[in-house]
Amino acid sequence: MKRTKNKRPLTVKDRIARAFIRLLKKHEYHEITVVDIITEAQAGRVSFYRNFNEKDDVLRYYITSVTDDWLSQTEENYLTLTKESLSPYIVWLFEHMYEHRDVVSILMKTDKLYLLEEEFDKRLFARLSDTASPWEIVYKIGGVYKLFVYWAKNGYQQTPQEVAALVK
Repeated sequence: MKRTKNKRPLTVKDRIARAFIRLLKKHEYHEITVVDIITEAQAGRVSFYRNFNEKDDVLRYYITSVTDDWLSQTEENYLTLTKESLSPYIVWLFEHMYEHRDVVSILMKTDKLYLLEEEFDKRLFARLSDTASPWEIVYKIGGVYKLFVYWAKNGYQQTPQEVAALVK
């Protein structure tokens, strides 16, 4: 699988998103205010509202940024993968998701996991829409997403390699 690294400089949006994630690791979602976020991010209220309407928008931005970083690392189209090459793809995806398990845990704890599902749907559907029928895309994206959620909700007990071997 061809992978590249693509790092971009931090923006005020990135600082706000990272600050919100740091706060979510210590506090409940409903306890965190915009003032808390901008204080942690060392940003102004105007910067927050110029970029976001609400806290969920910050989470969406963070998820989109992480997804952008992940998708920029390959040119692989997983709908064209064969049964033999699907396993390395699942390993790569799940290793990436495992790196961000703290955020996934936050999304599960705050009942915001649907934001991750929205991102899976939006980004992968857009990337794959030229290669297959919408039905095939929905089927494959849904399968990979549900497989990941099951793995996460069960505490990541298997390695990504073991999960990939289970779905052969």
